Amino acid sequence: MSSNNKFSKQIVIILSVFVLVVNVLLGALLMMQSKKALQDQMRERMLDISKSAAALLDGDVIGKLQKEDEGTEPYQHALDILRSFQEQVELRYIYGIRDMGNKTFTFTIDPTVEDPGEFGEPIMYTDALYMASLGIPSVDEEPYEDRWGRFYSAYSPVFDSAGNVSGIVAVDIDAGWFEKQLRNQVYIILAACVVSLLAGVTIVLIVTGKLRKRLSFLNSEINHLADDVEVLAVELRLASEEDHHNHYDADSDSGEDFDVLDGKLKVLSRELRKYISDARSAAYIDSLSGLGNRNAYDKVLKKFDARIAEGKVCFSIAVFDINGLKEVNDNCGHEFGDLIITTVSDILKDCVNSDCLYRIGGDEFVAIKETDDSSAFEDVFKFIDRKLDERDNVLRIGEKDVPLAVSKGAASYVKGTDLDCKSVFHRADEAMYADKAAWYSMHCDRRRKR
Repeated sequence: MSSNNKFSKQIVIILSVFVLVVNVLLGALLMMQSKKALQDQMRERMLDISKSAAALLDGDVIGKLQKEDEGTEPYQHALDILRSFQEQVELRYIYGIRDMGNKTFTFTIDPTVEDPGEFGEPIMYTDALYMASLGIPSVDEEPYEDRWGRFYSAYSPVFDSAGNVSGIVAVDIDAGWFEKQLRNQVYIILAACVVSLLAGVTIVLIVTGKLRKRLSFLNSEINHLADDVEVLAVELRLASEEDHHNHYDADSDSGEDFDVLDGKLKVLSRELRKYISDARSAAYIDSLSGLGNRNAYDKVLKKFDARIAEGKVCFSIAVFDINGLKEVNDNCGHEFGDLIITTVSDILKDCVNSDCLYRIGGDEFVAIKETDDSSAFEDVFKFIDRKLDERDNVLRIGEKDVPLAVSKGAASYVKGTDLDCKSVFHRADEAMYADKAAWYSMHCDRRRKR
């Protein structure tokens, strides 16, 4: 009976350690995932606010405002727009910024009542602010500190009628408040892990207590089961003989049932690896268009950046953007918007190899060709225009005709000038915006919405 007690204690220890390890691993995973999810959610919300405010401002007016314009109707109108966001949305600050060149930025319009930034006062430089000056909405990855406090900020460009960045809208979130939300999330997960651990240990104690009562009976029956166990072990081993790695010596001291269990675990391991491989593949595919997604695009950029560093690369990048998609989503519904996205992606697939084509945003696609020919995408652009012309530049959905237009731009890598892929992308993006501006100038009845 003492051997039975020893065995039950071993089970208690093993199961308790297992429950502890599982809870620690799950807790760590949940904390990392929750932290990332909360960070992504907050950054996305900040970007949405800054984009919405930027979209309401007139870029032609913003680019010309000066300090002496304070109190004028154009200045007051822009100030009222920013003030409405500050009053209706929970955020710390919202204000306008101007790019003075050489990575120098200054305040323009600040609706803050107490201690606002003065027009022309310098602003703390961040990488995200610089990206916005290039026309790409961005959010700070790390907090910065100025005389108003510590903040995370989101920046969205304001475009003039020529498609140039005439100003930037910044939205500030207090870093202390943001970090407090993260800590609260961690505390909640830790509390849940502790409760789960206590519940697991309690269950283990209950189960092993009942198991101890059964051990004496099992001990008396074990000899009768020995032959049956041996037969079962042989059958299990034979069932796995197609894989020679799972075949073991029947006379091994380790016992055939454990050998078979090991073989089954290996099969399970292979299945899990296959499942993980499939899941990893799904993480790089855009479910709507079937093209590579932003993750896949970022991975390709890293590969090309490495080849740039080695000095052994030539490539060109094309950027495609669907005109007026937001208007379609707002007026006709997201189902129509999705249909436009799939229609455009199908057209792109017809002229660009899907392996080098990516959907990196709601209405934005990117293609990469390994060529330094500056006209590498000319035929592609002509093909797209021809396909759109065949449809009369509309997509018929039921009884509705929705405008179908794609802005395009391309650029090739220039050795010694481009330090990374982003430089090439920015030039292609600028070309695309120029094409978009030209389209909107010819369709003045359609207000540009991004």
